Amino acid sequence: MIPLLLLLGSMSLFPVSSAFADDENTTENNEINISLSPTETLFDITNMKPGDWAPRTITVKNIGSKDFEYLMQLQNSGDEKLFNELLLEIKAGDEELFQDKLAAFKSLPIRKLATGNEENLDVTIRFPEHLGNEFQGLHATFDFVFTAEGNDSEAETVTVQEVMVGKIDSSGSPMSGGPRLPDSTTNLVNFMLIGGALGVGGIVLIVFLYYRKLRFAQ
Repeated sequence: MIPLLLLLGSMSLFPVSSAFADDENTTENNEINISLSPTETLFDITNMKPGDWAPRTITVKNIGSKDFEYLMQLQNSGDEKLFNELLLEIKAGDEELFQDKLAAFKSLPIRKLATGNEENLDVTIRFPEHLGNEFQGLHATFDFVFTAEGNDSEAETVTVQEVMVGKIDSSGSPMSGGPRLPDSTTNLVNFMLIGGALGVGGIVLIVFLYYRKLRFAQ
């Protein structure tokens, strides 16, 4: 019985010691820790046309135990023709950080974020109104790369990266190159037109039933 009890005791001790070691490593690695929201894809737009625009908000969080500095950079991972023409705007509150072509963006100036804090970056992609039919059916794919740097407990530099993907698809109906409404506004107008049509149809039906009732009454 004694050897059996010793064997069972040793089997129960080893997992506990491993769990403590994993927790310790996790805590150490999370001293510098950046979190993004949304987590993976920022833009996933189909049938984008000249004049359309797409606003998004990135929430950058410092969920580690140390303050850090971070960079936001851009890498093209797809075709260049449409990528080189798209426009990019980035704001932090009322502060304008960038406004130019997507291809011209290299990096934001270093931004500081204290532990437990977060900030929002408002990012807008615009499809220039002057682009014509030669941009129909093109695609653009790019990555926003966030790099956080800070010091750990031994004053060594620690670097952590997070990546967000952008996908733009210009396929769809032929494009005239003229001004277009933004996607969000277009959807609103469509809903208003549908609602108006239903309202007019309801009024016509009511008038028809009213005169039909009068006819049968006579």
